[in-house]
Formats: sequence, C-alpha cells, structure tokens
Amino acid sequence: MGNDTEFLIFRRFAVLNAQNLLYLQAELVHLEAELQTIAEADNRADKQSRQDFASSWWALSHPEVAEDGEQWAKVLEIRAKLKEYSQ
Repeated sequence: MGNDTEFLIFRRFAVLNAQNLLYLQAELVHLEAELQTIAEADNRADKQSRQDFASSWWALSHPEVAEDGEQWAKVLEIRAKLKEYSQ
C-alpha cells in the first residue's frame, strides 16, 4: 500500500457519518432551545445587567457576577458543538 498509493481504497462510513450528523443536529436543536429559555429568563430578570444581554455582547460575555453567566456559558457550549458539526 505504501509503494502504490494510486489504488488505495478506504471506507467512508457514510451511514455512520450521516447518523453522527443527525445526532449533532439533535444536540444543537436541544442546546438552541436551552439558550432560548435562558435568554427569556434573562430578559425578564429584575437586574438591568441581565436584561442588557439581549443587546450587548460585552454585557453578555462579561457578567457582573459569575452566576449571571449562564447564557454566555451556553453560547460557548453551542459554539463548540457548531464547530464540531461544521467540520
């Protein structure tokens, strides 16, 4: 195989790859719903700093207190999953 690479044949695992993409899509749909729920809760929050998350990337990614960072943590989780899905 090493001497004559023109005739190499490898399995593509098309069925498994398709199944994996479907699983990744399902995970992304679930994460999207979770993000929507968190965002809605932040929009209804008593704290203005959490309400600002909807219009300010800076406020979202730099919450005043750590426990207000749930939405940004979910965004980062989604970002990682999207990267995996896109590759």
